[in-house]
Amino acid sequence: MSTLAEFGAWVQKKLFFLDYAPVIFTSAKSGFHLDRLLEAVRYVAAQLQQKIPTAILNRTLHDAVEKRQPISAQGHRLKFFYATQVRQAPPTFLLFVNSDELFSDQYKKYLAGELRKAFGYEGCPIILAPKARPKTIEPMRKFKTAHGKPFGKSGPRREKFSRPRGSNRAKGRR
Repeated sequence: MSTLAEFGAWVQKKLFFLDYAPVIFTSAKSGFHLDRLLEAVRYVAAQLQQKIPTAILNRTLHDAVEKRQPISAQGHRLKFFYATQVRQAPPTFLLFVNSDELFSDQYKKYLAGELRKAFGYEGCPIILAPKARPKTIEPMRKFKTAHGKPFGKSGPRREKFSRPRGSNRAKGRR
C-alpha cells in the first residue's frame, strides 16, 4: 500500500459496515487536510438536522419498494403500510409493516441506501426500525351495564313505561 487510494480501499474493505462514512486522511502533525476533515464534519452535522415529512418519506419508500421487491419467505410477502421519522440524530425511521420477521438485514441495507441517495444522508448511519401490526385486535365494548356486563340478549331488559292518560295512543287515535 504505497498510495492513499490503495490505503483508502483497504480501509473501506476492512470497515465494510461503515460504507456510508467518508474516508479522509489527515495529519495532526503537519495539518494535512484538516480543513477537509472539518468541512466533512460540518456537512454530516448539517445532514443530521433534516426532518423528512412523512408523505415524502412514504413516497420515496414506495418507489424503492417498486424498484426492488422484498424477498418473500415461506409464502409470505413483506408489506409496508407507512413510515415516519422518529429521531433526527441519528436519522431513525419507524416502518410499519405486516411482519417484522420478514424484514431482512439485506433489505434494510438496501432501503437505507435508497434513503441516503434521496435525502443526502452521506456520512450518517440510518436506523430503520420495523414495527409489526398486532396479530389480533381485541374487540372493545363501549356500552356496559352498571354490573359490567355488555348489553345484548342476556343484558337487562327495557322497562315498559305506561303512557300518560289522555295521550293519542291511549284513545286509539294515531
